[in-house]
Order: sequence, then C-alpha cells, then structure tokens
Amino acid sequence: MNTLESTFWGLLKSHLPKDCHAQRIETGSTGLGIPDVNMCWEGKDIWVELKVVKGKRVELRPEQVAWLFRRNRSGGSSWIAARDKADGVRKGKYDRIYLWPGSNVIEVKEKGVEAIGGFVFEAPFEWDTIIQTLFKELRL
Repeated sequence: MNTLESTFWGLLKSHLPKDCHAQRIETGSTGLGIPDVNMCWEGKDIWVELKVVKGKRVELRPEQVAWLFRRNRSGGSSWIAARDKADGVRKGKYDRIYLWPGSNVIEVKEKGVEAIGGFVFEAPFEWDTIIQTLFKELRL
C-alpha cells in the first residue's frame, strides 16, 4: 500500500468501533487482487479496497476488478473506498471519501469518481455514517 493509502487506512482505522476486528492485508504473500483490508463488526464481514483519487481516476488493477466482481457475484460484501483530497491554489480545497459497493467495480474502473451507485462524504466526516454504510446489508 502506498503512503497516501496508508494515511487513509490510518484515518479510517482510528474511527472504527473498538469491537471491530480489522486486518490490513499484505498482498505480497497472498493472491493477486485481494483488497487491502478485511473487517468484521457485529457479525458482518467486509473487504475494502483503499484508493487515493488521481485527478478523477480511481486506479484499479485488472486483478482487483476481478476479485471484487467475483466476491460480489458470490454474495460477499466488498467495497471500494477512495479518498480525494486537494489543498492548494490551483486545485481548491476539499476532502472527500467515496464509497462504492463491489458490485460497481467495473463502472468505478471506467468512470472514476463519476461512477454512479456510490456514496460521497465531505470533510468534516461523519464517521458513524461512514461505518454504518460500510457494514449495512447492501446488495445492488
């Protein structure tokens, strides 16, 4: 995971409920495409692929797309969480977190932040709402 994704992970992790079991996955020793994080809370198990937005792109490797697609098709819960942060004269000033269920992975790959079917949260973040969104039953 790159430094910006690690920072995003640290932010998310610091706001998880205390009884949430969260494990960052080191893909160097696992199969290709496995998401960055596995979490379990209140009996619900989810996988989350963390990304940092580049322009309007959410860069997903083909193996990641395939993994998220197969997990969704099998009835599992997976998410793409992308942080888009700008702070400067040319870009403006904003901080957003996008969440898309794994069922939207192909559209996210193709359309980036303009993909439909997701959730957008603006800073200051409502962490309770973000966590509830990730762990609710959502089948699209």
